[in-house]
Amino acid sequence: MKKHWLSAAPLVFVLSLALVFGFIEAKNRSEFFTARSLENLRALNEKHEMVVEDLFAIEETESPLIAELLQADVLIPIPVADRDNRGLVVTLNPGLSGEAMLLLQPVNSLSDVELATAAVEYQEAIPEFASVEVDQDVELQSPFYDWFFEARAEPVELSSEPEDEDRIQVAVVDSGIDGDHEIFDKNSVLTGWNTISDDTTMYDDVGHGTHVAGIISKGISGIEIIPYKIVDSKGGKLSNVIEAVSKAIADEVDVINMSFGVPSASYALETLVEKAYKKDIIMVAAAGNNNKDSGFYPAQYEHTIAVAGVDSAGNKMPNSNYGDWVDVAAYGYHVRSSLPDNEYGYKSGTSQATAKISAAVAELLMDASSDEDLSLEQVLSGLESAGKAITEGKLAGVTRIQ
Repeated sequence: MKKHWLSAAPLVFVLSLALVFGFIEAKNRSEFFTARSLENLRALNEKHEMVVEDLFAIEETESPLIAELLQADVLIPIPVADRDNRGLVVTLNPGLSGEAMLLLQPVNSLSDVELATAAVEYQEAIPEFASVEVDQDVELQSPFYDWFFEARAEPVELSSEPEDEDRIQVAVVDSGIDGDHEIFDKNSVLTGWNTISDDTTMYDDVGHGTHVAGIISKGISGIEIIPYKIVDSKGGKLSNVIEAVSKAIADEVDVINMSFGVPSASYALETLVEKAYKKDIIMVAAAGNNNKDSGFYPAQYEHTIAVAGVDSAGNKMPNSNYGDWVDVAAYGYHVRSSLPDNEYGYKSGTSQATAKISAAVAELLMDASSDEDLSLEQVLSGLESAGKAITEGKLAGVTRIQ
């Protein structure tokens, strides 16, 4: 019996060491990062003079991630970064603390090459970072007024208004909304979020968001529109989109209208698209106005409804993107809708077509049973049943919604 105990002693000793070192490692691991990763993050932040922002937190004081970085002395005492400086968007590996995304923004402007180099350094040094990508500029998909005039709204036929508990919520991720416009009289514009100023102050200094929201609102009664501002007159970035879309998902909206895009694929954005899909939040995205068959996101992701633009005859608009990733098409040429200060104007593009599809999706959801959440596949099936397939041209086979 003693012989057996002696032969097992080395194993017991090894197991004891493993438990000890495991305990030491656990002590060195915080909620999000190991001690080594925190050291590497601190060194890289100092090297590149990066300011860190939690893109999922409304207030930095409410972010356990930022609290951990503060406690570990990772946030270096440097001035606030100029929001115009492009930085790095970081997606953390899902762990015990759930999902998280960061913005690393340089105090001093860095070139694309410098940002790409920094992204590789962060990715290699910090295993908790699932993805580090260079922030991108956002493109709104109706960049010009066709023409502009002042007018009052014409009367429109409105569907019957549902009970409050049945109201469909549509997030408009755009340039903001002038919620006082008369076109919204039969609907509610709720308090949203401004990612430019990081508060609930809402205005539209571009005109794009008010135009898009007006298209959604016109002819539909009883929906609730929630604005999430991602661009102003100076532009906007992918990091603004990440912040807005994550907030809309947390707010449990029913539809997210995305009349914008970025030219390159984004791990962070696709991660949010998948998160929304799993929650049966319908994401409707502009296919883009580049007359190309690829390279526009989030529309090109599988679990969005990608919308192309057509004219009154059902022909592809000259600038509309196309391809086998496009799901539906709608009229997007010289569309009249609201502009800030109770005015009206015409705009063209896949932005306007996307808004029309968001309105159609809202109608489908409104008509569904109140205790049933329609999936993306069910919504696409409903749109296909309501539309008609385009038979020729670069959009052949795509369902056109009137």
